[in-house]
Amino acid sequence: MSRSTIFRALVAGAVAPLALTAACGGSTKGGGANAAAGGSGGGQTVVLGTSLSLTGPLGQFGVALQSGYQQQISDLNAAGGLDVGGTKRKVALTVLDNRSDPNTATQQVRELVLKDGAVALLGACTPPIVAPEALAAEQQKVPYVSSCNPVHAFQAGNTAGWTYAWDLFFDEQDQATAVAKGLAMTTGGKKVALFTDTEPDGVAERPLYKQALAAAGLQVVGDYSFPVGTTDFSSFIDDAKSKGAQLVAGQMVPPDGIALWKQMKALGFQPDAAFVAKAAAGNSWPKALGPIAEGTLSDAFWSPGTGLANSQALMGTLGKQYPGNMSDLNIAVLGYTVAAIVTDGIKSAGSTDPAKLNAAIGKTDADYPLGHIKFGDKHTAATPFLLTQWQNNDTVLIVPSTPDAKLEEPAKGLR
Repeated sequence: MSRSTIFRALVAGAVAPLALTAACGGSTKGGGANAAAGGSGGGQTVVLGTSLSLTGPLGQFGVALQSGYQQQISDLNAAGGLDVGGTKRKVALTVLDNRSDPNTATQQVRELVLKDGAVALLGACTPPIVAPEALAAEQQKVPYVSSCNPVHAFQAGNTAGWTYAWDLFFDEQDQATAVAKGLAMTTGGKKVALFTDTEPDGVAERPLYKQALAAAGLQVVGDYSFPVGTTDFSSFIDDAKSKGAQLVAGQMVPPDGIALWKQMKALGFQPDAAFVAKAAAGNSWPKALGPIAEGTLSDAFWSPGTGLANSQALMGTLGKQYPGNMSDLNIAVLGYTVAAIVTDGIKSAGSTDPAKLNAAIGKTDADYPLGHIKFGDKHTAATPFLLTQWQNNDTVLIVPSTPDAKLEEPAKGLR
């Protein structure tokens, strides 16, 4: 049995709830979710596919991306379908759960193309999953468009250069600059403890953080690197305390970040401000930490005030799925944008032929919710990086600054 769990959801005029079906016998690494469009024969349906981390340590990102993908396809089908060479066709989305496992993600990309007939693939989140998926898509010669993956890390994922894979997300230098600016806004000390894991984005961003922090007049007094899955940070925390660190910057997966914050609290490490990338970029952060999450600085990629095309309309759809939860909502908007770029590419190509579609995606030059998207010769498009802070169980925008929000210091959760 190739799948142990199959989710099926219809995406026609609206996003239908998922129904869970258990398959009998055996066990596999992946589950599935097929969002099939109604009202059209199977031969007329345009099938898109995605292997997402719906469970595992990256599960919070996959669930939000799926919401965005499904909302865009729902909107498109509700408006009559996708124009493909003058014929309106419904669009279906097949979703598989890779459980945050790169090997499973690679296998599922092949399955989506060879078994499910996907003409294009919508990406997952973070380099450890996106890079192997993109490489598998290259082998199948099927377009793959991702977000939720920093652009330089994406470029580094294939030193030979990408042909069928594309990525739109923030530039790591912009991220480092915004983080340094936010930490420098504090009125306390200037000594920083830097925590980064050894995932591709952690490796790429660590030197950029150090450079940006120095440029902002801050001093890294503790530089700690560790493998994903680290559970004991006590020696690092004790060292940071002994060196008088008053600020924290970090890059790690959610379970590791949650462990670090709990241990900082337990060991009495009370920085004036603390930022962590990836780990705090989702509503699972305050759910796991409770009051300890208050004041954490985090990353974001969209807000109604900074976004462009269709941003306000999305508050009436995706915004209702994530009320009072801007952190997950902005990830869902990443998904919406990716799906829109792919379906616009099909319309522009007038065909679902992979080569023609791939060429059309490469010519993307238009406004989307994340901003103006135009891919460069390295198959990436840089989108804005926003620095936010968890305040009262939701995120508020800190960089760029807004009139109705200000930096809360010291970080109350760690006091």
